[in-house]
Amino acid sequence: MLPENFVKITNALQSPHLLLTNKGIIVSFNSRAKYIFPLLKVTSSMIHISELLNESPDKIERLLKMWSRTQTPLPSSLVFHEQNESSSTYRCNGSAIRSSANNHQPLIMLQCNNKEQSTAIFATLNLKIEQLKHEIKERRYTEQQILLLNKNLEQSINERTAELQHKNQELNRFLAELKSAQDQIIRSERLASLGGMVAGVAHEINNPVGVCLTASSHLTQQVSFYQTLYDQDKLTRNDLEKFLETASKSSAIIESNLNRAASQIGRFKQLAVDQSNDEARIINVKKYLTELLLSLQPYFENTSHTWNIICDKALTIETYPGAIGQIITNLISNSMTHGLVDIDNGKIEIEIIQNKGLIQFHYKDNGIGIPLHDRPKVFDPFFTTKRNQGGSGLGMNIVYNLVTGKLGGNISIENKQSNGAYFVFTIPE
Repeated sequence: MLPENFVKITNALQSPHLLLTNKGIIVSFNSRAKYIFPLLKVTSSMIHISELLNESPDKIERLLKMWSRTQTPLPSSLVFHEQNESSSTYRCNGSAIRSSANNHQPLIMLQCNNKEQSTAIFATLNLKIEQLKHEIKERRYTEQQILLLNKNLEQSINERTAELQHKNQELNRFLAELKSAQDQIIRSERLASLGGMVAGVAHEINNPVGVCLTASSHLTQQVSFYQTLYDQDKLTRNDLEKFLETASKSSAIIESNLNRAASQIGRFKQLAVDQSNDEARIINVKKYLTELLLSLQPYFENTSHTWNIICDKALTIETYPGAIGQIITNLISNSMTHGLVDIDNGKIEIEIIQNKGLIQFHYKDNGIGIPLHDRPKVFDPFFTTKRNQGGSGLGMNIVYNLVTGKLGGNISIENKQSNGAYFVFTIPE
């Protein structure tokens, strides 16, 4: 990185940034560093980093060696000379920047944050919160007193109302500042969760890809088996019919789940604005769900779990079938991953009820259920009880977004059964 590029990049940042040689010579710095460290204002020549620090030469030399050997930021606390001959402690992260030119020694980028200023910001925020609590408490008390005043005290009420309006303005200002701080924290959390989103995509497409792999492996085994029969002239008409039936079912499962995987990938790409680009069409609800559950049969392999659909055979609706399929798939995945893991003879029941222009989907399992303290967070993004086991925490949030966004309905967790999970989502007919 050239010094002029370093200045362009770091001038917009609010913390001091320095660019050093591996010997400690300062070759460039941003405007914030120039403002804070007075020595940088009065010199036009390159100076050594030690002239800005109140640290021993041995410590400085040791840190320069460490920083020049790695491109991973290494933290250290350093005491800097500031304005008015004062000193402040900064938390500095140093790392090597490899030059694109050959035979060039690496440069060191040093990014610093003032510990005292950071502490002061949090202290100020806490003070404002306490002030806000005090003002709210005082306001409530004052409003109660106003209600008790006699009608003959109208002038006093008007004066007190004016005072309250002034306090309300101050409260609104404090709330605006707190809201701004909250937005900054949320933006930081979103950036920190970006890596988790990638893991979530892999988790969500793993199921249909796994089903395809299972079906493909099974088909490969069957091909090998019947090929052996054919080579030995033992292949009968009945064997051929069985093979064709197996090949047909396996191909249908592979095609269906590949389509689901493609749909899930497309849905993730536009998660913030739209759940999918699928078009609405008329479907027979029971037939569609039955086909969906059949395509998900690998979920139930090697288990004694069963599923059942209760629905009027004639019920048809115009809806987004891709969204409904994704919702049911995620709910079943949630049951298999969390609710029915250590359960024998697990049961999943999906009941569809038509009622006054609305379609209600009742999804139940007889698993371990959802703890009461976790229920308010079930639909939150990135909430999972199996973070260390590969859970991304996106499955139920996607369910919520599809129901409330794409389908224009609502979803809730019911408490009508003593065990197992019980979800009800309602969509317009």
